[in-house]
Amino acid sequence: MQEAVIVDAVRTPGGKRNGKLSAWHPAALAAETLKAIQERSQLDPALVDDVIMGCVMQVGTQALNIGRNAVLTAGWPESVPATTVDRQCGSSQQSMHFAAQGVMSGAYDIAVAAGVEVMSKVPMGASVVKGMGFPFPKEMFDRYEATGLPPQGIGADMIADQWGLSREDLDAFGALSQQRAEQATADGKFKNEIVPVSYVDDEGKEGVLSVDEGIRP
Repeated sequence: MQEAVIVDAVRTPGGKRNGKLSAWHPAALAAETLKAIQERSQLDPALVDDVIMGCVMQVGTQALNIGRNAVLTAGWPESVPATTVDRQCGSSQQSMHFAAQGVMSGAYDIAVAAGVEVMSKVPMGASVVKGMGFPFPKEMFDRYEATGLPPQGIGADMIADQWGLSREDLDAFGALSQQRAEQATADGKFKNEIVPVSYVDDEGKEGVLSVDEGIRP
C-alpha cells in the first residue's frame, strides 16, 4: 500500500455574508487556491490524477461540477479530471479522505483535495427548489415520526438540553473562539496558509483581503 502525504495546504481568507469576497464567482475563487498550490509546490498540473472538491449547495454558480469548472478557470490542462462531493458540512473533509484513499490504493500518484462555498451567492437551502418536490420521502418521515426531522437550530437546542449546555456557556465558548482567532491572526499563525485575494468594495475601491473577515472578538 502506498503512503499518502500532504505536501501543502492553502486557502483563501474566510469571508462573510455580502462581504469583500461576495462578488467573486465561486469557481474563480476556488481557482485561486489551485493556482497558489501550483506555484508554491512547483506542481506540474498535468501530473494531477484528480481534483476532488467539496461543495454543499451545487446549484446556480456552484452547479455543473464546480470542481471541474475551477480546474478550467485556473488554466490547468483539460486533461486534468475533477469531481464535486457533497457530504454536507463534511464535504471538503471527505474530499481529503477520497484523495488519500486514491493514493493509498495506487489509483492516484497526485491528487488535490479542496472545498468551496460562497453563501452570499448560493445561500443555505438553495438546492431545495420550490415546485420540484421535497428531498425527504414519506418513508423517511414515517421512520422518524416520534422525534420528527428538526432543522439545525432546533437540533442544536436538543443537543444542548441532552448534554446540559447552557446558553451562557456556549456564548462564552464562542466568544473565546473569536478571541483566540484574533490573537492567532495577530501572531501570524494563519499567514502561511492564506492566499491573499483582491476585491472591489461597494464604493469601487480596490483592495486585498489577507486575513479572515469574519473574526469578531
